[in-house]
Amino acid sequence: MGIDIFQLPGILLRRWLYVVVTAVLCMGLAVGFVVLRKPVFMATTDILIDPQGLSAGPLDPTLAGSSNQDGATLESQIYLVQSREVLNPVVDALNLTSDRFLNPSGVADKEIATVAVVGGLQKNLLIVREGGSYVLTLTVKHRDPVMAAKIANTIAEVYLKRLHAARQDASSRASGAFELQARDLGDKLRLAEEELEKFKAANNLVATGPQQNLVIDQQVEGVNRQLIAARADLELKRANYDQVKGLTVGSIAAGGIPEALASTALSGMRGRYADLAARADQLAATLGSSHPQMRAARSQVEGLRQEMNEELARIRASMKGALDRADANAAALQRRLDSLTTSSLDTSEAGIKARALQSQVEALRTLYKTLLTRASELGQRDTVDINNSRIISKAVPGGGSSSMMKLMIVAAGGLFGIALGSGLAVLREILARFMAGRPVDAEPIETGAVVATSPVAEAAVQPSSRELPVIAHIPVAQPGARRFSLSGRKFVESGDVERKTQLGVSRMVDALLKHSRDGAPSTIVFISPDNDNASRILPDVAGALHRHHKEVLFSGGEGGRDAIASEAPLGDRLRFNRLSLGVPKRARGAAPTFSNFTGQKRKADFIIIDANGEEARRHLIELLERASGILLIARDGDEAHLGELVEELSPWRDRLLGTIKLGNAA
Repeated sequence: MGIDIFQLPGILLRRWLYVVVTAVLCMGLAVGFVVLRKPVFMATTDILIDPQGLSAGPLDPTLAGSSNQDGATLESQIYLVQSREVLNPVVDALNLTSDRFLNPSGVADKEIATVAVVGGLQKNLLIVREGGSYVLTLTVKHRDPVMAAKIANTIAEVYLKRLHAARQDASSRASGAFELQARDLGDKLRLAEEELEKFKAANNLVATGPQQNLVIDQQVEGVNRQLIAARADLELKRANYDQVKGLTVGSIAAGGIPEALASTALSGMRGRYADLAARADQLAATLGSSHPQMRAARSQVEGLRQEMNEELARIRASMKGALDRADANAAALQRRLDSLTTSSLDTSEAGIKARALQSQVEALRTLYKTLLTRASELGQRDTVDINNSRIISKAVPGGGSSSMMKLMIVAAGGLFGIALGSGLAVLREILARFMAGRPVDAEPIETGAVVATSPVAEAAVQPSSRELPVIAHIPVAQPGARRFSLSGRKFVESGDVERKTQLGVSRMVDALLKHSRDGAPSTIVFISPDNDNASRILPDVAGALHRHHKEVLFSGGEGGRDAIASEAPLGDRLRFNRLSLGVPKRARGAAPTFSNFTGQKRKADFIIIDANGEEARRHLIELLERASGILLIARDGDEAHLGELVEELSPWRDRLLGTIKLGNAA
């Protein structure tokens, strides 16, 4: 009863009336809709939103705003545009309470009419954010294109005015809050400064300088610096004195004058001494020691040496005095520092508290200045509009109704009608095939010496195991029987057993051929009470039907899936074998089918299923529902089990064809 996709053209050609009538009907409905429908025009305006202009705080160009926060803010503006705060002034400005499109009920009461019109505006107003930009697109629908443009432009103007007013109000409230906080902080600052001054006066703490440091601390710091310098000077002078203290005239004459001995007179004496000593040595080489010139030269050398000793003694005395003074100065500074340190330690606790009070005063002063600055900035913003939000394109009245749109609606109606008609045609074909596949007559079946009734006996008959006709007897195969191939299957041959088996199979085939109907496959289900009898008969019956030039699908009821069994019940769950007659040629003018197209298979005439297989037993109810005939297989003498099986199959009693007996009788 399935339909191949390549059969659809033939089905639609045979049942073209369904398609044509449905398409014409749908196109007529579309034309009626286009004619009776009143056109609705749309007007669009674009608004640029400045995200910084939505904030009441001062702008800081160095801070980059969060894109997620800006997106959320812009999304909230969409709901603000659709709010009554914006739409109510629009209704009043354009007197929309008398507009029949927005107020179809025509309510006379102004308040009720305003509520109704605002609701109508909200339904006919579409606001969309253009991608990730800061542009909002407002689209208004109305039957009057001029009124649609006016409403869109008025909504944009009212929204921008409300936005500016809301920002000014927020700035005023923020400025007032800052001023109030600044006044409170000013009072706290004055109290803190008074407490600090009182504490300093009570503890004799005097502070000077820009940092307001205590005088005692400044003195300790200054004396400490002086003491460090005095000690450095003392060490320098002690080092110089140590160099001069062991200096003699001989060492000076030899040129060993230290750096610290910077005396011009001594340097001149050293030069003269060297000249006189050189002249005395020269005279000693030519004159005797008693010569008058020699004695005069030695006298000059001794006199100059005496002068150098006196100058060196004077220098030592001078350096000694400077060293003593430096030592005394360092000692005096140390005593002064010790005294100041003692005084500083006495006032340290008071100084710590004074510094804490001073820090508190500085913190209050800084916060006070900040609040005053913020309040002043917000107050100045009220007089200057720095919001960059504006209308970037105003709405203009649109043109008339588009003829192309009407044609598209009619064409869409026609296409829908064709699709609907095609579906109805296919559904009618499926129902026709389903009804054609059900048995409808009560023709008796002759099986040689056995006469069997049709499976579609009248519903009043309640068959039992004794009333069902025995279509054939199949002898049980004896051990050692010889087998030979029959249409691809093995067939039993063992003397008389082979003859009786052939006779039983022939009777079954005759019964099935009389039961089958042209144009629809016959689905025959074999059932046995002991679940073990149909498997040996099924291949032989399939082979015999195939010899009668029938396309046969047969399954042992085991699980599997074959593409060749798409038309069989449970074809996607059972494993089937096909005995094919080859591919028939398609008649001229016949509708194309998948079988003709692929050249691989044709529809089966008989579908034979062993319901005792493991997978088939799981879906037994579905198999019985889709079967056109049911054959029971039982052993001779097993009437009790056969009767129970017939009782269980009573819902499908009209499909019971008969019984096949297994035993030695023929």
